[in-house]
Amino acid sequence: MSLKERFRFLGRRFGIPERAKWSVLPGGHINATRRARWPEGDVLLQRVNPAVFPDPEIPCRNSALVLAHLAGKGIPTPQTLPALGGATWLREEDGCWRAFEFLADHGGAEKTLARAPEAGRALGAMLAALEDFPASQLAPALPGYHALDHHRAHFAAHREAEQALGPEAWAQHRELEAALGPAPLAGQPRVIHGDTKLANVLLPLMPGLEPVVVDFDTVLLGTLAMDFGDFLRSVASPKEQREVEEQGALLARLSAAGAAFLEPLGPVGEACLPALAPAPAAMSWMLAQRFLTDHLEGDRYFAVTARGDNLQRGLATLALAHRLLQLAPALGKALARP
Repeated sequence: MSLKERFRFLGRRFGIPERAKWSVLPGGHINATRRARWPEGDVLLQRVNPAVFPDPEIPCRNSALVLAHLAGKGIPTPQTLPALGGATWLREEDGCWRAFEFLADHGGAEKTLARAPEAGRALGAMLAALEDFPASQLAPALPGYHALDHHRAHFAAHREAEQALGPEAWAQHRELEAALGPAPLAGQPRVIHGDTKLANVLLPLMPGLEPVVVDFDTVLLGTLAMDFGDFLRSVASPKEQREVEEQGALLARLSAAGAAFLEPLGPVGEACLPALAPAPAAMSWMLAQRFLTDHLEGDRYFAVTARGDNLQRGLATLALAHRLLQLAPALGKALARP
C-alpha cells in the first residue's frame, strides 16, 4: 500500500471521510504529514517516522503528557483528534499515527519575521509553564538529540569531512570548535521544547487569538540555552539558508526576539546573559554538523529531494553559526540593557 493510500486508510480510523480532500503539508524533514479537508472538518494527520524515532510511541506519549500539562496552565495547545475508540494515537507497523485539528486561522511564524518577538514571547511563556513539569515522566525520544559532544564526535569520525566541506567551511568549523569550548549549552537542567524554530510557532491571522506552539516530539530535559539558541538560530535564518543582511539589522532583530523570549521567564540576571549569547552559534553549529553527518552517511535522517541537499544545508548553517559567533558579544550586551 502506498503512503497516499495509507493516509486515506488510517484517516478513516480517525473519522476522516472518503470525500475529504488531501494535501501535502509543506516543510518538515522528519514525519510525513497531510491535511484533510471536508465541509465539516479540517484535520492534520501525521505518521511519526520509525526510521528516525527508535520507538515512535515515545514522542507520542511525551507530547501528550506535555500538552495536557500546558492546557492545564491555560497555554493554547494544538487540539488532539482521537481515533475511533478514543486512542490518542495508533501504533502500526509503519509508525505511529495521530491527528490534530488543523489551525486554519494561524500561520507559521517563519513567514512573518517581523513577528518574531511575538513567537519568542509564546515560547518563553510555554517554557515558564513547563518549569514544574516532572521530567521523570519523559522518556528519551531521540537519545543524544541535543548532546553537542555526541554530534561533534559523530561528525569528527568521518575522515572525509574536511574534503567535503572545502577549505573555507572547514576553517569556519575549526574556529567555532575553538571559540565555543567544551560546553557552550550548559545550564540548569529543565524541561524544554527541543525544537524552537519559527515554523513551530503558529501565529494568529486575525485579532482575538493567541499564538500556538506545536511539535513537542523532541521535548526533553535540557537547558534554557538550547531552546533560546535554537529559536534565535531560526530567527537569523529560518530556512537554513545563507542570508546577506547588514550586521546591525540582524543584531536588532535577534535582540528584540531574544528579549521577548526571555520576558515571560522572569529575571534571568545579567550573569546568565553571557552564557546565553553564544547559544545561537552553538545550536547552529550543532545543526550544521547533523546535516553534514547525514550527508556523509547517505541522507538517512533528514529528508532530501536530491543528493547534496544536506550538504548545502550544512554549509549554509555552518556559515550562519560563524556569523552568529561574531555577533555573540554584541548580542549579550544588547540583551543586558534595562
